[in-house]
Amino acid sequence: MKPPAHLRSRRRRAGGQRWDEHNSTRQAQILEAAVALIEQNDPNVEVSIQQIAERAGLARSVVYRQFDNREDLDSRVREFILERYVAEVEKVLVLDPAKTLEDIILDVMRTVVRWAAEHPKLYQYGQSGTVHGHAAGETSLTIGRHRVAETLWQQVSSWSGVLGIDVLPYRPVVYGIVGLVEGMVTEYIGTPADSERPDQEAIARLLASSVWHLYAGHAADRGYQFDRSATMGDSLAKLLADAAAQRD
Repeated sequence: MKPPAHLRSRRRRAGGQRWDEHNSTRQAQILEAAVALIEQNDPNVEVSIQQIAERAGLARSVVYRQFDNREDLDSRVREFILERYVAEVEKVLVLDPAKTLEDIILDVMRTVVRWAAEHPKLYQYGQSGTVHGHAAGETSLTIGRHRVAETLWQQVSSWSGVLGIDVLPYRPVVYGIVGLVEGMVTEYIGTPADSERPDQEAIARLLASSVWHLYAGHAADRGYQFDRSATMGDSLAKLLADAAAQRD
């Protein structure tokens, strides 16, 4: 006796969901394997499908079934790398009221420099071709730059909105800051480690100081003076008090 139609439908849906989860798990295994091999090999050496399959503990035919072709696999690997990088940066891109702005910036710069220094091959590989779900001309560097810039912009505009400060004209500056950071980091990891290359902390501090001066300079042009040693909470309180005094 066949089960009712609605039960058969539920079984099909449940089976489909399990199959999707199964495929998702296998794709993650393959992407993890590909990333590990990219980090192990010389940047000029192409990692083969067979190597990826063996590293993932799967048959080569399984890899082929999970992706349309080699180009699709490579574009998804770049997407995988991008998501990891952006997640690391966004995790620390929080305007903590208990910290100074420069300390917040420094936390972000340390994360960016550390990630790039620890994964230079992934950082470079992400720029070598297309990224899944994005236009052909976009690299993981430009996509990541926009993602981080948008997160930074949301943070800045939310705080300035509380103060009633119009920062919209400065939106391009946010993208410029991210571009500045990525340019310096790219130069840093491209410099041979055995030369007189500064250490990670020196580069992170140089970046943080550069961003601080850019921010403080634009603020000064608008008549806002910030104490470099003040916490974000104290700076916000002062701005609110000044705004209230002007209204009175």
